[in-house]
Parts: sequence; structure tokens; C-alpha cells
Amino acid sequence: MGGFCEEKMMILDLSDNEIEKRRKYRERVMFWILMWTSFLGYVMFSMPGPLLPLEAGKKGTSQTTVGFIFSCFEFVIFVTSPIFGYFLTKIGPKFLFVSGIFICGCCSVLFGVLDKCPPGNIFIVMCFLCRTVEALGCSMFVTASFAIIAYEFPNSVATVFGTLETFSGLGLMLGPPIGGALYELGGYGLPFWVMGSVLILCGLVSFCLMPEEDETRPPFKGSLLSILRSPLVMVVCFTIFCGSFSLGFLDPTLASHLEKFNLSTFEVGLIFLCAPGVYGLTAPIFGYLGDSTGWVGGMMAVGCATSGVMFLFLGPAPFLPFLPYTLWLIIVTLLVFGATVGVALITTFKGILNGAKQLGFEENLDTFGLVSGLFNSTFSLGAFVGPSLGGVIADRYGFDWASASCGFLYIVAVFVKLRNLKLFTKLIYEENQVFVRLRNLKLFTKLIYEENQVFVRLRNLKLFTKLIYEENQVFVRLRNLKLFTKLIYEENQVFVRLRNLKLFIKLIYGEKFLLNIEYKSKMVLTG
Repeated sequence: MGGFCEEKMMILDLSDNEIEKRRKYRERVMFWILMWTSFLGYVMFSMPGPLLPLEAGKKGTSQTTVGFIFSCFEFVIFVTSPIFGYFLTKIGPKFLFVSGIFICGCCSVLFGVLDKCPPGNIFIVMCFLCRTVEALGCSMFVTASFAIIAYEFPNSVATVFGTLETFSGLGLMLGPPIGGALYELGGYGLPFWVMGSVLILCGLVSFCLMPEEDETRPPFKGSLLSILRSPLVMVVCFTIFCGSFSLGFLDPTLASHLEKFNLSTFEVGLIFLCAPGVYGLTAPIFGYLGDSTGWVGGMMAVGCATSGVMFLFLGPAPFLPFLPYTLWLIIVTLLVFGATVGVALITTFKGILNGAKQLGFEENLDTFGLVSGLFNSTFSLGAFVGPSLGGVIADRYGFDWASASCGFLYIVAVFVKLRNLKLFTKLIYEENQVFVRLRNLKLFTKLIYEENQVFVRLRNLKLFTKLIYEENQVFVRLRNLKLFTKLIYEENQVFVRLRNLKLFIKLIYGEKFLLNIEYKSKMVLTG
């Protein structure tokens, strides 16, 4: 029997180990798929940057129109991400992810034949169509990937998110040089055909290796408006907007700000890499810090405050005349900003999740899809508004005031965050007070219940004692009745015997003899 139990325990241990191995294998597969698709996807998204304006110029397209072609990408993501997030579980995360990759790959291949279009409106319309459909694919696979991160890595969301941000940033940095090298090698179409084919192949591999989602759920009743009722979610969304706005602001304005230093194009490109490079290197570190400490709100507040200060130094701001306008200050400011914006942004996805939990949302793919759609939409809104509005402010008021406006935006985010923290602290205090009152009420109810139990027991004891007493009385009465009955019976027996004796004497000796005996007995008794 003991051997059978030991064998059974070994079987159970093996099954637990097998489950753990499968879980770790699933996590590794998902991580590598997300990593490579993020890298290749962002290589493709950034690759048209140096190539499309050249071809558009040959077709007689204005730079303003080219700017709209690029900006429509972020606008489409802003509009469609919440929709894909809401319908994530209805469509299926795997299908949404793989389909998005295929769409992006096919659009990249189509981008490679745009040079064959005739100049004029046809070329412009085809560019808009390709870029819009590509944005739909990007919205699909990025929204699905964020939801998959939250579902597959619930205990390390910020760490995995930060790591993938590193590879996404690496793709954004390497996209233009890779595209330029392939352009020199084979002309306009080769970069798009190569990257499109690689991305389609990556989609096929993802379809074969990505495990199916194994969760069954009741119908989801939440919505984007319901999750926006959380003050924490609104504050986090504003932080995301500030981060993407400031990153997008630098793209059209920083190069003109550096013209006074007479730098080469290569040197300007290196300076452009300062902020995203540091952001990509430090993102996993800050993600791990956010997961291990849980200090999500504090990290966002510190990141926004320091980022705001860095933008005041970047100009420098006109009201800071003691700061010199030097190249080393700009480089140091961009390097520090790359780290501080990581502190502010890396934990924002987890912050939206926390806000959803406070509203009572369950931790399932429905909620994760809604959160990822909101995150992706908010980030794209900042990336859409940042270059356009930042460029307008820089043209009208100068780069120093434009960068100062970004700094003020971050400072506003800090105050909003601190106010939300104050309200949250007040809410926690009130909830604790309610909890204490409920606990006291529970103790009071328990005390009343116990007293009632004692009262009931005493009452039952009294009734039981009364019952025993009454039973004893009945028993005594019955016993007395029994004794009385016995006495009557015995007296009756004596009477019957005497009567029978009297009849017997009368029968044997006659009535005179009997009367004589009775007379003598009375004389004896009377003395």
C-alpha cells in the first residue's frame, strides 16, 4: 500500500513538472514571436521615412502632402485601436495578430511598386491607401501583442513590455539605414519587397508556433467609455499622450535647432539616436523595477517631472537665461530625457490595468484587449499631434518656446498625477474607515449572536429543568398512585379473606355460633 502511494505521488509530481515545463515553453515561444515581430514591424514602419519623400518629389508631390501621408498612419491607429481592442476576443488574439502581420507585409510589398504609378493624384491616392491599410495592420498586431503580453505574463507585464520596447526602438533606429542600404543596392522597390517578404514569413511562423488561447469566458459587458470612468486611467492616458507627443515633437524640429552648429548629416543622425537609444536600453530595467516594486504611479510622476525639466533645458527656455545654448547641453539633455521618458512610459500599460481592476474589471483577455487598444490609441494620438502641432509652434514662436511648451505639458501631467494620488489616498482612507466600521459591525453582530445563543441555551435549560421537574412530579404521583392502588388491593384482599372466613364459619357451625363469636370478640375489644 505504501509503495502504491509513493508511486501515485511520483505520477502527480511528474504531471506538475510537465505542466510547468509547458507553461515555460509557451512563455518562451510567445516572447520570441513578439520580440521578432516587434523588431521587424517597426523596421518596416520607419523604412519609408527617407525613401518615400525622394520618390514623391520625383512625382511632383509637395512636402505638405507627404507629411499628411505619414501622419495618416498614426491617425488611423488612433481611431481603430480601441475598436480592435474591444473585439479582440470575438475575433481571436492569434487571428488578429497574424492577420495584422500579413497585412503589413503585403502593404510593404505594394509600397515597392508605387514608383510605377503615374504622377499626380493617382500616386497620392495610392500612397494614402497603402499607408492607411498598413496602419490597420499595425493597429491589429500591436493591439493584439499588448493584450497577449498582459495575458501570458501577468506577473511581469512591465518587464516584458519594456523589453519589447527595446526591440521596437531598435527597429525604428535601424529601419532607415537598412532601407537606405537596400535602396542603394536595388532601387526603390527592393527595401519594401525584402522587408515585406520577411514580415509575411514571420507571420507564417507565428501562425504555426503561436499557441491557441485556452480561456472560456462569459460575454463581456464592458466598453471603452466604462474604463475611462477611472481617474487613474485618465491620468495615465494623459501621461502616455505627453510621452508620445514629446517624442514626435523632436522629429520635425530638432534638425533645424541644430543647424547653428554646422553638423554633418551623420552627426545630426547620431544626435537623433540619443533619446530613443537610451530609452531602448533602459526600458527593460525600468520595467523590472516597476514589476518588482509596484511603484507605478510614483515612477510616472518622477518620469514626467524630470522629462519636463529636460525640455526646459533643451531650448533652453527663454525664461532660463543662465543656461547656455551649447551642443553638449543638448546632447546631455537628450540622453537624460531618453531615460526619464522611459520611467514615465514603461509602467503606463500596467497603470491602465490597475485602473481597470479598481473599476471591477476581471483579469481576462477582454479587459486586456480593451486596455491595449486604449494604450495604442492614446500613444498614436500623441504621435500624430506632436509633429504637427510642435512644428507649428516652432515655426511661429521658435524652438525654445516649443520645447518649453512640452516641458509645461509634462509639469501639468505631474500636478494631475499628484492630485489623483491625493484623491486616491483620500479614497483609500475612506475605504479603510468603511472597512473598520463594517468590521466593528461584524464584531457587534457576532457578539449579539453569541449573547442570543447563550440566552437560548439558558432558556432551553430552564425549560428542560421545568420539564424534568414536571416529569418527576408525574413520576411521584404515579408512584403514590401505584402504592395507593397496592394498599387498596391488599386491604381488599384482607376484607375478602375475612368475609370468606365468616361465611365459612357460618356454613360449618351455624349462624348462632357465628354471632356468639362476634359478641365475644366485641367484648374483648371493648375491654
